[in-house]
Amino acid sequence: MIKNYIKTAINNMMRNKVYTLINIFGLSIGLACVMLITLYIRDELSFDRFNVNGPRIYRLVMDGHTPDGSEMHQSFTSDAPANIFKDQIPGIESFCWVNGGGESLVRKGSELISEPMMYANNSIFSIFTFPLLQGNAKTALKEPDDVVITEDIAKKYFGDANPIGKVFQINQEGKFKPYIVTAVAKNPPFNSTIRFKFLLPMGTGTPQYKTDDWFSSYLTSFICLRPGANLKRVEQQMAQVTYRYAKNTPEYQGIKKRFPKLDFDFHLEPYFDVHLSKVYGTGNGLTPSSKSNYSYILGGIALFILFIACINFINLSLSRAMRRSKEIGVRKVIGGSRRQLIIQFLGESFLLSLTGCIVAILIVIACLPEFNKLSGKELQLNYLVNDQTIGLFIIILIVNTLLAGFYPAVVLSGFKPVQTLYGKLKMNSKNYFGKSLVVVQFVVALFLIIGTLVMQRQFSYLIHFDLGYNPQNIVDLQLPQDNNPNYEVFKNSLLKYPFIRQVSGQQVSFNGMYGSMYKSGDKETQGSYFDVDNDFLSQMNITMVKGHGFRSVAGDTTECIVNQAFVKAMGWNDDPIGHIVINEQNKRPLTVIGVVPDFHSTSLLNGSVGPVVLDQTPRAEYRDVMIRIDPNQKEKAINAIHAEYRKIIPQYPFNYNFLTDELALQYSQTDHWKQIITISSIMSIVISCLGLFGLATLAIEQRVKEIGVRKVLGASVGDISSLLTLNFLKLVLLSIIIAAPLAWYAMDKWLQDYPYRISMNMWIILIAGAGSVLIAVLTIGSQAIKAAMANPVNSLRSE
Repeated sequence: MIKNYIKTAINNMMRNKVYTLINIFGLSIGLACVMLITLYIRDELSFDRFNVNGPRIYRLVMDGHTPDGSEMHQSFTSDAPANIFKDQIPGIESFCWVNGGGESLVRKGSELISEPMMYANNSIFSIFTFPLLQGNAKTALKEPDDVVITEDIAKKYFGDANPIGKVFQINQEGKFKPYIVTAVAKNPPFNSTIRFKFLLPMGTGTPQYKTDDWFSSYLTSFICLRPGANLKRVEQQMAQVTYRYAKNTPEYQGIKKRFPKLDFDFHLEPYFDVHLSKVYGTGNGLTPSSKSNYSYILGGIALFILFIACINFINLSLSRAMRRSKEIGVRKVIGGSRRQLIIQFLGESFLLSLTGCIVAILIVIACLPEFNKLSGKELQLNYLVNDQTIGLFIIILIVNTLLAGFYPAVVLSGFKPVQTLYGKLKMNSKNYFGKSLVVVQFVVALFLIIGTLVMQRQFSYLIHFDLGYNPQNIVDLQLPQDNNPNYEVFKNSLLKYPFIRQVSGQQVSFNGMYGSMYKSGDKETQGSYFDVDNDFLSQMNITMVKGHGFRSVAGDTTECIVNQAFVKAMGWNDDPIGHIVINEQNKRPLTVIGVVPDFHSTSLLNGSVGPVVLDQTPRAEYRDVMIRIDPNQKEKAINAIHAEYRKIIPQYPFNYNFLTDELALQYSQTDHWKQIITISSIMSIVISCLGLFGLATLAIEQRVKEIGVRKVLGASVGDISSLLTLNFLKLVLLSIIIAAPLAWYAMDKWLQDYPYRISMNMWIILIAGAGSVLIAVLTIGSQAIKAAMANPVNSLRSE
């Protein structure tokens, strides 16, 4: 009997290939989306969970108010707080400093390779779970010339040879220094906040601060509490220690008098919360943090797509069931029981659902590499092999089988054979259930389409925003730290080429300004300063609002140029030219010689432009070089820059970026979400149209004789097609009415996270609605025209 059920199910699937493929395709796409998004969410939620001491590890963070009274939330500290807390608070077992040192050059024979460096103290291996394949965890970073490498680095540089005791030549502060390999660590998991390839002792290549300096911030401090320690009690003791060692000092009291609103306190953030931190984020070499609402959004999208895929599956199953009414009648006449018919329908539904699941897995395997690129992760299919996800998909399989197979099985199997064999079987012509499902499908699809259009416009707005300068056709490259004297030589060698238009130098990269307090008379403000040469303003097409640019030789000037935000912050109501400002960091007085407009050197996501000072400090070391090239001769220009670089600095690798690419990278997360939502909206509209196709087929099949009668009475193909199409267009229009306000509200809330944003326009709704109507017309029209053109004799002959 079971063999017969399976054989019959397969025959029915093969006899209706188009519907079978549509059914399986729609369901498998929905399931594949759910699987991929489940992989993403599982990875997000599993971050750092491999650490055995994870529940006892906390990140030291600082909350308070800046001098102007605005809120401050900071995850970086100096080396003082964690060190002193450990000595003064019994509940703290140990602490670890971690500092990302960026890229450094490593010498391998005559070759120089740029590698990421991370710095930490030796307790990193006792606090975090980073197993060592070779070496002693207690002494791995004890000496200043020790280095711990990962197994990948060991393989890359030493092959199968034992790396312990081998020496690396690593560039630190412009000089190559020898480091001895003391240990080899297992590669840190991809879902780890701390990931390293080269791990050096804290202090090597990092700024040196005194342990009584509580107010600098250059590293991340992690604290491990003793088992059973009370977190609330520890934080209370931290506040007492902070007052005793920091807030009660004459230095802080002096600052407090000048800035009464200034305040700060230290707190402990659970390590498992760091990756999805809502306030602090990460940086300093740690894995970029994410946002928990991203997982919620993706989870919602997955459920939406799965929901409309299941709706589509159910509608198409109902549509096919109607065509099998006579088959059911014959089965009942020859003795088939209602129970057997129910099992038959449920079995076919299960077989289709199971096939959809298998195809979904194949789609996931094929799409996973591209999804990893899109999400910036290294997800693996085995992440799905766990009790929770396997249980989820079993539930989906069972529920989908019951929903798609139970209704037609119970209803159709209950009709009398006479009704089915003579074609007198009537389903509910209004079909409110099926129509409601289609409305829900299109509401979801329209919601995602509107979201896609808004995200596309917002991303385009950020990319094409007037930044206050011209970043087009500028090549940005870094000179090695120990070759700074070659900047002028390098610059002059480039300017001899006609396709290289301008060259300027900066002390740091364009989006890497330093911060400092500035004082002028009795007024003070927090500002950023940027060391530039004389050609910077003209190269970037930054015009002067007042005054003039730099004219003296860099290094000899005591002049500065400020932006309009600086003038406003200082409250200069008179002409700012000639005012004296003092950089509180180096106590250097500077005379304002010019004012420039506010320009955005950092991401627009950071908000409005703050006060900026353009400076030329004595003996400025220009490491960042920006070169404007002829856009029509890019290849020649890049080759020339490379050639001149190799002449002057032959031992260092040549790396460059276009400034526009660097700026676009700041919005990579927004771009990723735009792509994800775009793909989701395409999938949803495709699956929704399949559902609409199924409902249209079901309705037309129920009205075959009516269509025949209308044609006999003289109705044209156009009249009949319009009649059939109009009923379904009403459903789409209803979907637009429901989806429009929901999408408008949701996207308006989403835009609030952007300091610079587009405004919601009605034309976005109109475009999405018009597109949906057009797609629906094309989907329904094909079936309607086919039915209208059919010979009425075939539909009426049984009467």
